Amino acid sequence: MLDYRMDNITFEEIISILAKNGRPDLIVECKENIKIDPDYKPSSFMRKDSLSDDEGSAVSEEEYEVHQDSEGFLSLK
Repeated sequence: MLDYRMDNITFEEIISILAKNGRPDLIVECKENIKIDPDYKPSSFMRKDSLSDDEGSAVSEEEYEVHQDSEGFLSLK
């Protein structure tokens, strides 16, 4: 089993998100496997996004034809 180390603020944020999503099983796993390290400093290195400003943009999406069957289900043509 792996042990993870992180600061208390990040740990509490993870526990809060898991609680909001109704995952007590994962909260127990986190409390057993994540160790709070008071000397931990998050990395200040940020990766830059390699995509261009227009790549993957909704502006450049093609127009899709949608079909609705008799039961109301939608599908692409």
